[in-house]
Amino acid sequence: MPERHTGENLSERLKSTISEFALDGKIVSSVHDNARNMNCASEKCDFDDMRCFGHTIQLCIKPCLEIPAIAKLTSRARKLVGHFKHSTTITAEMRKRQTLFGLRQNELIQDVVTRWNSTPQMLERLCEQRRVITDVMLDTTVTKKSDTHMLLKDYECDYLVEISAVLKQMYHVTTYMCLEKDVSASVMFPIVHGLLTKHLKNSEEDSALAHKMKASISEELITRFKPYNIETVSTQHALASLLDPRHRTLNFFSPEQKKVAIEMLESKLDDVPLKPAVKKSSKNLGTEDDKQPAKKQRVQRSLDFLLFDTDEDTSFQDESEMSLYIKERAVQDSNPLEWWKENNCKFPRLSVLARQYLSIPATSVPSERIFSCAGLIATKLRNRLSSSVIDQIIILNKNYVPEDKCE
Repeated sequence: MPERHTGENLSERLKSTISEFALDGKIVSSVHDNARNMNCASEKCDFDDMRCFGHTIQLCIKPCLEIPAIAKLTSRARKLVGHFKHSTTITAEMRKRQTLFGLRQNELIQDVVTRWNSTPQMLERLCEQRRVITDVMLDTTVTKKSDTHMLLKDYECDYLVEISAVLKQMYHVTTYMCLEKDVSASVMFPIVHGLLTKHLKNSEEDSALAHKMKASISEELITRFKPYNIETVSTQHALASLLDPRHRTLNFFSPEQKKVAIEMLESKLDDVPLKPAVKKSSKNLGTEDDKQPAKKQRVQRSLDFLLFDTDEDTSFQDESEMSLYIKERAVQDSNPLEWWKENNCKFPRLSVLARQYLSIPATSVPSERIFSCAGLIATKLRNRLSSSVIDQIIILNKNYVPEDKCE
């Protein structure tokens, strides 16, 4: 994209790309980071958008890491890790001590500003290798006397343990939400609720610094996700939670919010045809080979008619499809996509909305991975590849499924 990355230019490029792939009117949502130009571009498009959950979580953590006491301690930790990273002698000695003390042969991790979770990983690894680091830094035959000041004091190490404990759960949340094969948009609010009510809840054992960290992250979560606002339940990720059989009770919302969410989904349900697949499936009944499958399809559609057509079945006149779904038996560990596949005939219109909302990824990580994949393909040693060939390689890389894994 040679032109400036303004909101106007980005929206025009996005619209032209959608038209190029014949996706006009088929886009349910766009997921993007929190950059102003991306927000502006999404506002100019005629479909809903969601901000990347992973990026938003990192923005919630950022003010916490900028607390003076934590920033100072993190800076000292960064210098200590750099001291080990830049010396092969000290690194080799560290491996010897790890074997001697029976610790894992793990290297120290240097954090990177642009890499999510690298700071929590750095602090956690320092806590893990604390004994080895102290032993190496106090050994005058390995460490110069002028470098011993970089060794963290005991109270600083204790603070590192507390900081690492608070950030560890945030690290696990980001890692889980960046997976590509699981439903993710529907678990955003359950996770935010769990963080606010459990992980970030103050305890008597917490120090003043831990209290300040938890308060900072909690405030950012509430500001950015607005979990207690009535308007929040009208968002796509809130409706996705309602359509996820694991979270459809919406216990993380207030009763008023639940009511609004159900009403919002019912209003969208009115726009979904009762039998969206009938016409499409009835066209393929011409040849002799298709007669047997056709009969099976007709039987299935007739059962749907008996179950859901209120003009013929009086047992369902008093209860809507939505109310029946809400009364369904609770499920905990089931795959929501498999659940909807099994209950597609029972809730024909809701299943249409479920496919739309549950397919929305919570983060923009998949697209970022495609950029990284393209960077590994279009190297200096392969600079003769045309753009069309690179596109085909990436498509195969991201979509090819081996025959032994096909159902």
